[in-house]
Amino acid sequence: MTRLERLGFDPLRLVGAALFIGLWQVAAASMAPILLPGPLSVLKRLSADFWSAPSLAYYGVEQASLYANLLYTTENVVIAVIVGAGLGAVTGLVAARVWLVRAIVDPIMMTAGTVPILIAAPFLLIWFGVGRASAVSLVAFYVATILYLFAERAARNVDPIYEQYALTLGASQRRTLRDILIPATVPEMLGGFRIALAGAWGLEAVSELLGSQSGMGKVLEVLAGATDAQGIMATLLALGFTAILADAIAAALIARFAAWSAAGTQRL
Repeated sequence: MTRLERLGFDPLRLVGAALFIGLWQVAAASMAPILLPGPLSVLKRLSADFWSAPSLAYYGVEQASLYANLLYTTENVVIAVIVGAGLGAVTGLVAARVWLVRAIVDPIMMTAGTVPILIAAPFLLIWFGVGRASAVSLVAFYVATILYLFAERAARNVDPIYEQYALTLGASQRRTLRDILIPATVPEMLGGFRIALAGAWGLEAVSELLGSQSGMGKVLEVLAGATDAQGIMATLLALGFTAILADAIAAALIARFAAWSAAGTQRL
């Protein structure tokens, strides 16, 4: 396994990206630019609007550039992912070991995991108003639900015999938690974190459609109203690149912090 593969980079992704661009170019050549602009024109539009896009101010967007709106969306995602992952992971681990917590929280999380998360959006708008708080809360709730399910499942999959042995040898509950439960569940929780992070970008953009005056979702809303296909594609491209970069960073961190797990798997 090469170093790039250990960091989660698959060379075949480049082939897939090239194939996607090629198909995009072929499709764009057979359609009017107003319906589907070509890759080169979208890249030019992205370059032109990234630092300054006066037309966005005309449409009512507070930040008149893709960069500023992308930064706003990224900040919301980072805050929501950190808060949601922390709450979900801790609650999931506790629920796996404390039946009372599991009896209370499980029905809520199981329902949230099966019902579309956007159903909560109207309530969040009522409680927090239009703005950053409601968008962050929606994404954080989604991330917390995913991490709760992964953490609880990972903890319940740990063979109880290891914790029983540790307690028999005189380990405290705190040390058992620190040295056995958490290390055994970290790899699976990190996998859930990466899944939650991937979904957080799209959910954040959708939540910004509900009334935010900034963010990539707001940009997509006003460009769709103006039937600006080129601008929409450029905005989606910027958001997609950012999501891919964030996933690559997360994969590298997971490979670093869970290297002991991969090494153990290879020895087996």
